[in-house]
Amino acid sequence: MISFPDLPTTVKKILLVEDNLLFSKVVEHALLKAGYSCVLCESATDALQMLLVETPDLILSDYDMPEMNGFDFRQAVLLNPNISDIPFVFLTSFTDNKLVLEGLNMSALDFINKETPIPVIISKLNNIIKTLENEHLRSVRELKVAAETLNVKSIPTHAPAVNGYRIYCWHKGYRGYPGGDFIDFVQVDSRFCFAFLGDIMGKKWKAWFFTFGFLSYIRAAIRFCVLDQDFDLATIVQKINKLIYLDESLQSILSSLSLLLLDTQTGEVHYTGAGDLPLISYAAKADITSTIQSTGLLLGLLEDGMYDSQIVSMKAGDQLAIFTDGMIDIPSNGSKKSDYPFFVEKITPYLGKPNSFDLIRTHVLELIDDSNQMDDASIIFIEKQ
Repeated sequence: MISFPDLPTTVKKILLVEDNLLFSKVVEHALLKAGYSCVLCESATDALQMLLVETPDLILSDYDMPEMNGFDFRQAVLLNPNISDIPFVFLTSFTDNKLVLEGLNMSALDFINKETPIPVIISKLNNIIKTLENEHLRSVRELKVAAETLNVKSIPTHAPAVNGYRIYCWHKGYRGYPGGDFIDFVQVDSRFCFAFLGDIMGKKWKAWFFTFGFLSYIRAAIRFCVLDQDFDLATIVQKINKLIYLDESLQSILSSLSLLLLDTQTGEVHYTGAGDLPLISYAAKADITSTIQSTGLLLGLLEDGMYDSQIVSMKAGDQLAIFTDGMIDIPSNGSKKSDYPFFVEKITPYLGKPNSFDLIRTHVLELIDDSNQMDDASIIFIEKQ
């Protein structure tokens, strides 16, 4: 059964864009008292910079501001696909009918007069946010019912039991939405098991929808290659890539992929990647953490993805981790920063322990929430017994 996270219960964050410092402080105080988190920006320019690193639950903006007025600011938000769906409300003293109509025609949810008593403004915002929450919950429930009816899922409920290995997987959707990350396992027989993880470029529903097309091609290519007794991962991924590249319905839809083949007889793990992050490898005997980088291109980018295949010989206590970029994307100095070394540094102290993954989940994964998550986050963790 497919599982969707419930709506997050964290404090709602409101971005207030207002050049009148006194009025902005009054509104901020009222928002904080009402239980909201509030971020202040004195200009639309500052707000656009802030939106590169923070994603508020609602934008509350003045109309008459220096440099860029509220309408130009709204247009800039709408033109940026990363922030265009953030709910937007105008709060201004310019409320003639023509302006109100123009603002509402830009998909603003409301046009509130500054002369409105502060308690009434807060009440209006409460109603807007509650309505948005209810709509989100209803959409997720409807999508969940549809997915369960079609028996489709992009994240498994649990990892398989594979002789000689302990396998774990973990996933958290961006801001509670299903997204473009996918995880799956294909157990061929008692000797071989495939494990793979990928990330469709994009967020929310669109990315989630395309995961099923990619999953179908990946599963089918693995099965057909296995029937031909072809276990070369570079060949398998090249076939997957060509199918996706030639599929007109998937044009301009790209995805990363990390593919592993676990061999219980030899203890070897074969690996290849398509535009993915380097695999983290921990050698227990030497107590050394290293990374393994693939050379392949994103699935669907070019007809020849130039994929390689590498082998990791695992001994008892050795560990491997593959993960998507939602694990490493963090806000930094006005933009999104992909800090791979930081993530490696965060999990390294817990590698080589008897309960490594439980420690990583407690001290790293469960700290990922709406305040710091910028994309879907997924990981597969494998330990040799």
